[in-house]
Amino acid sequence: MEETQVWSLFAMQNVGISIYFVGMMFLVWVAFRVSKGISEGTNNILTKVVGSVFGLGVVFFGLQINAIGDYVGGSAAYSLSQLKSSGIEVSPMAENFIAMNGAGSAPEFSIYPGVVGVIWWLSVLIIILFPIWGPKSSN
Repeated sequence: MEETQVWSLFAMQNVGISIYFVGMMFLVWVAFRVSKGISEGTNNILTKVVGSVFGLGVVFFGLQINAIGDYVGGSAAYSLSQLKSSGIEVSPMAENFIAMNGAGSAPEFSIYPGVVGVIWWLSVLIIILFPIWGPKSSN
């Protein structure tokens, strides 16, 4: 395998991940709308539970898509590092990519998105769940 093949595979995989990401952002918007609809209506406990399960599912699958993106990046960096260690000369861009993605060993799949990702997904979850379960505004 050559460096250009690794970059090409990485680009193709990122296209798929980007499509999933756009779909996920649409689902986040739908979850926000569901949450708002539940909070504004006179809904029973079943509606609240179903809306909450939907919101939790959206966040969980968002974490999965993030993890797949991290795994793909780590895999590309690992492949480039394997090329370099086999004696094939890689570009400075590839060397920087390897350094940024810590490709000392094969990547492991993890849904932990890092501190910033946790804060972001936690805020999404709060925006979804708080209107459903929180106090009602008196308008």
